[in-house]
Amino acid sequence: MIKRIEGPYVHKIHDRNILIADVRQRPGEEDWFDAEMTHDMDHPFFFEHPLDHIPAMMLVETGRQLGIAISHLFLGVPLGTMFATRSFDIRFTDFAETGTPVTISARVTDKQYHRQSLIHLRMDGYFSQNGRSLGNMGGTWSMLDPKLWKRYRRIEQCRKRAG
Repeated sequence: MIKRIEGPYVHKIHDRNILIADVRQRPGEEDWFDAEMTHDMDHPFFFEHPLDHIPAMMLVETGRQLGIAISHLFLGVPLGTMFATRSFDIRFTDFAETGTPVTISARVTDKQYHRQSLIHLRMDGYFSQNGRSLGNMGGTWSMLDPKLWKRYRRIEQCRKRAG
């Protein structure tokens, strides 16, 4: 069993909800990263009924966690930053088998900065087992300081009430 990443890097409190381990940047490739998936076959949500494969939604959550972890560990995004998903593009082409490790490779593009802080990016991830492609997932998200996030949410709520 590989050691899961620490919860704050993927915005999770309970270890069983942390789905990635061994996040690393590829040597000589600034915007490419690799990680291993950890999956708990007794997870009460993802395996609430018997399955002979890893559910697609678990793979999606793993990809989402990888993006957050890369942002914190390698791209200078401070812990506590709020992440707002803008889009996901997902395509699975094969089943992920439960007894075989899943590797995720990811590439970061379209980084946007404001006052030297990363505020937006795109990440494309590729899932595989033993060199066999399982599919891919891409997405964009923005990162906001928690104070700015709260301000945006207040403005949004006022607009809805004024509606």
